[in-house]
Amino acid sequence: MTILGIFLINQIRTGGDRRYLELMEVLAERGNKVFIIMNTYLEFNPKHITKIEIPVKYVRHRLPPASFLFKNAVKKYYKQILHETGSSSIDFIHIHGDVYLKSAIHLKKKIGCQFFYASRNNDIDRSKVVRNSGELNVKKYLFSLIIDVIERYREKQIAKHAEVVTFQYPKDRDSFIKRTRANTDKTVIIPGNIGLPRCTSEWKNKNKSDALNNILCVGTTSITKGFLILIRTLECLKKRGFGYLRFTLLGRLNDKKLLKKIKNSDVSEMIVFEGFKDPFPFLESSDLLLYPVLFDAYPDAVLEALHTGCPVLASEAGGLPDMLQYQELFFNQYNIDNITDKIIKCVKDNLYYKRIRELCSKRVVVHHFNWEEKFELAMTDYLKKKYASTLSVKDK
Repeated sequence: MTILGIFLINQIRTGGDRRYLELMEVLAERGNKVFIIMNTYLEFNPKHITKIEIPVKYVRHRLPPASFLFKNAVKKYYKQILHETGSSSIDFIHIHGDVYLKSAIHLKKKIGCQFFYASRNNDIDRSKVVRNSGELNVKKYLFSLIIDVIERYREKQIAKHAEVVTFQYPKDRDSFIKRTRANTDKTVIIPGNIGLPRCTSEWKNKNKSDALNNILCVGTTSITKGFLILIRTLECLKKRGFGYLRFTLLGRLNDKKLLKKIKNSDVSEMIVFEGFKDPFPFLESSDLLLYPVLFDAYPDAVLEALHTGCPVLASEAGGLPDMLQYQELFFNQYNIDNITDKIIKCVKDNLYYKRIRELCSKRVVVHHFNWEEKFELAMTDYLKKKYASTLSVKDK
């Protein structure tokens, strides 16, 4: 099978970016011919992928949009792309995320191949949750409504042009089908997994904590990732006599205003900002991963915590209920007292803390499967059905 990917950003920013490249590497290692159109300004040296480099300069969150510039670059360098794929007949254009949607649809029409779209996050539901939280100012609220219209249009384009669309959990897929009336047969559920190259044996069950003192939070300093919820939880803990607990925050410090707010607050001594670092050493040494997001799809941070044996308490939002299942592992992200009560109970009741650890350990085996094979099967199954359908028509 021959696969053409698109990855035109100039840095590997997120876990989703990293996982896309890992997936494409493994698909190539499994014997597929994999090409990826990459930005010349990205420093990345693949082992098995054939890289097609084209230059694209852009600035994130500035006009013109990156998606527009990416499509223009793909159109401009189309002959080069065709030349470097050689005589290969492309079976699938495979992308993760809608920033490459325009580019993928353009290439699909030009090449005449299938289009595989992997949805990584439900931006429409996420935006709605954030708007309903009451945390946005008027400007951001109105901007969110504009983005909502754009995202709904993009979803219809995906439903129209993609032959295969994958989602990480059923509720996400059901929302997409309800909004677009897409054919259910073209959708596949492929959740995140615990596996190589990310989750190595070096970190498996390394967390041996038997009491709660140090709590880890992973994510950007943003409203969506629950940063304001975290601040209010710290304030509540301090009022109730638990100001000695220490919170470590991993992630990019995106929102300077929120960062300033925590540094000027009465709970600044309770939190340490470590920035964007390898999470595994912190997951080994922390007693709990607290994940108070307003919305998230299928976060790698939770999978990595489960791998190391670090217990998790999380919001009952997005794909987290599918990941963790047990009600005891969730809190109401809109109820600060509920979050605080859960943490305090873990501190004061050691049997309860061990119960949380035990429930998390039961969720590990569920996430042990061959992630890359599921993507490969989704594509080969489609090609088999298409080939069988073609033969059936010819026989008639």
